Formats: sequence, structure tokens, C-alpha cells
Amino acid sequence: MRPSTDYIEHLARLARKIHGDSALGSTPPQPDAEFFKVMAKALDEIVAGFKSVSQRE
Repeated sequence: MRPSTDYIEHLARLARKIHGDSALGSTPPQPDAEFFKVMAKALDEIVAGFKSVSQRE
């Protein structure tokens, strides 16, 4: 079974949004609570993926 990547993709979208907003020359927005919540869940997905790969080897 492949691990889910939903939160990883969501985190990438949020990071691109923050980057895009700051590239417009304004003060970059600070990551909010949602960003850190999504980042934690994305990291959980990454860990699950690594564990899945290491079990196959």
C-alpha cells in the first residue's frame, strides 16, 4: 500500500503561496497555525513512506 501524499502536496501549495506573496515585494506573511499543522501531518506522511520503503527492503 502506498502512503498518502495529500498533506505533502497541501504543504507544498501553502509554501508556494507564502513564497509568491513575498516575491511581490511585500513583507512575507508569517506561517500561521494551519501551515504548521499541515507541516506536521506532511512529515508524518513522509515518515510513513520511509518506513514502508525500509520494510520492503
